[in-house]
Amino acid sequence: PPPVSRGRARPTILENSRRPGPFTREAGSARSDPRRGEPLRLPLVIMAAGLSTRFGRLKQLHPIGPHGEAILDYNVYDAARAGFDKVIFVVRPEILGAMRDHVRSVIGDALEVSFVSQELGSIPPDFRAPPDRRKPWGTGQAVLEATRDLHQPFAVCNADDLYGAGAFRLIAEHLRASPARTESALIGYTLSDTLTGAGSVARGVCVLRREGYLERITEVRDIHRKDGWVRGVEVDGEPVELTGGETVSMNLWGFQPSVIPLLHRQFVRFLGLWGSDTQQEFFLSTAISDQIRLGATSVQVLHAPELWFGMTHATDHDRTKVEILSRIENGAYPDDLAAAFAVKA
Repeated sequence: PPPVSRGRARPTILENSRRPGPFTREAGSARSDPRRGEPLRLPLVIMAAGLSTRFGRLKQLHPIGPHGEAILDYNVYDAARAGFDKVIFVVRPEILGAMRDHVRSVIGDALEVSFVSQELGSIPPDFRAPPDRRKPWGTGQAVLEATRDLHQPFAVCNADDLYGAGAFRLIAEHLRASPARTESALIGYTLSDTLTGAGSVARGVCVLRREGYLERITEVRDIHRKDGWVRGVEVDGEPVELTGGETVSMNLWGFQPSVIPLLHRQFVRFLGLWGSDTQQEFFLSTAISDQIRLGATSVQVLHAPELWFGMTHATDHDRTKVEILSRIENGAYPDDLAAAFAVKA
């Protein structure tokens, strides 16, 4: 079939700073861009278009560092040290100004930055968004919006999850490998280590094959501890009991560009089934799981060397701030990220 991107509305590129990233690359293979014969650039897509419904306010820019830094700033710092030299922020139009001002004040010109708007109307022309839909189409569409002009391997992460420097190094090493090991890679975390806050959470629960490849991933919502058990609900409403030892995805992925046209086709199928619904989302994890089932993609799961940290509910603020201060005291991060980025610019 013809590629589904034909006739598709072009995403809105809102800003693009063309200064190359100055951070020193970690050691790795010298893979080059086959189209230009130049050293391979590593873009990072940061998904920052969520509504922060459970948090109650704009979680993406919520200050948790000593000088007003947000979690996304620490992710960019870790990614830059791992060799990522371009960051693409996927945002909602209404938060563009705040996001752009924040990124300029902290990251400045330290590496190339662009912003892409995730809009409900940015879908193939045969479809129309329901007039009463407010929720973005989901993480799968966010990746499609960001990768319109990408032709090289890239990584994807959430704006409000702190992954750790080691996680970004693992993804960067995987993407630089020549020849490519697999079409995709995922950083896995242990479920119980991601249930540190109050309230329920949503996680992509993984089933692994013996050799460490992903067999499937299932989105589970309302995960919480109760009476010594970990319980949740799958997307179809089916209740599920978990042990806490499961490997879960926190949406830190590495992809070869061959994944993008497959996502385009899947998004069109999704819209054909759910395009009139106001709540259904095109999850990146579900799309990749379907690609695995069809034999179109293989995903190597890499286990994170550090603990994940993040904020789901407003009550998570204090412990997240304490964790950041602890990592600063242990030398993982500088006290002032803006000053550190300025030195590198």
